[in-house]
Amino acid sequence: MSGPPSGAARGRFPTTHWSLVLEAGAGDDTAARAALETLCRQYWYPIYAFVRRQGRTHHEAEDCTQEFLARLLAADGVARARPERGRFRAFLLSSLRHFLANEWRKTQAAKRGGGVVIESLDWQDAEQRFAHEPADPGLTPEQAFDRSWAQGMIDRATGELRDEYGKSGRGRLFEALAPLLLGDADADSLAGKAESLGMNTHALTMALHRLRRRLGEQLRGYVAETVSGRSDVDEELRHLIAACGEAPKAG
Repeated sequence: MSGPPSGAARGRFPTTHWSLVLEAGAGDDTAARAALETLCRQYWYPIYAFVRRQGRTHHEAEDCTQEFLARLLAADGVARARPERGRFRAFLLSSLRHFLANEWRKTQAAKRGGGVVIESLDWQDAEQRFAHEPADPGLTPEQAFDRSWAQGMIDRATGELRDEYGKSGRGRLFEALAPLLLGDADADSLAGKAESLGMNTHALTMALHRLRRRLGEQLRGYVAETVSGRSDVDEELRHLIAACGEAPKAG
């Protein structure tokens, strides 16, 4: 995330990835396109999964996702951002619906993507993730999109915390606490884990509280990258937590 602008001291929302794109508007802003590419790289999987849920095969969804992102990252991609689309998630889903309804068949025929491709996307992992996602016929494709988006944020935060704890020599502690991060921790489970780590239950409970707090901080930071103003962060975070169905304790 980029640092705060000069007006931050006067209460302006720090210039995050998405607010940078919105501020650039229709201008030819290289930094804004780079920010947009970073966001696409981090949150492309819900696009792929949404297309798969429309009945497309893996390879069709791969081609569609690549083409959609290519068009988004082309020279006029930033111009498609509109301030009323204050959340990057909502902007992507709205743009994707339009693309699937009006552009996909034409691009299949003409193959006009401008050659802009994000090279590092792991399509094999995407198909494996999609195959192992629990099927929930009660969810609309849009609700499933939000769930994938939220789960991606949680997975990203958990992975970074695992690295953080590992580098500080607390890898065993993290692995013991990770299964308890998103759910209730009963006394027996805590007591057993504490004994295996050579800790008392109170110390482990406090360690779990700190880890949950760090997870909450991480998620708030990620959400701030995808909304256009400070007032949107809490609302967006609540929405995504509800979409995922499990609430990390922010402390």
